[in-house]
Amino acid sequence: MVKTKTKKAKKRYLTLFFFDRTVPRELYYSIQRRLNIMGYGAVWQPNSAIKNVRSYEKIIEYCIRRDIRVIATFDKKFEYTTADMERKIKILKLKGGRQKTINKIIGKLFQVYHALKQVES
Repeated sequence: MVKTKTKKAKKRYLTLFFFDRTVPRELYYSIQRRLNIMGYGAVWQPNSAIKNVRSYEKIIEYCIRRDIRVIATFDKKFEYTTADMERKIKILKLKGGRQKTINKIIGKLFQVYHALKQVES
């Protein structure tokens, strides 16, 4: 009798947030670790399917297709291209860089997400 190994089911996180290429690697992974503990996930542009894309419109379309609601960026020029996109997704422009604590950034992410959810309801 041969025992076969069964694969453990991979945990799926609810992905609500997208971090573009301007967010530093260490900051992204620190935030992602905390989000995973809470059962949420995040996507970082250099690890995504659109890693070399610079167009804001294509990034926003990617997020809408994947049902990601909040884009976090340090880029001050990141803007919506149409009013329709503004209703479906929110752009959070981070300030202060690494001086802000991870908890403050996560708090701001969820604040923006819940505000977007209330507008939709």
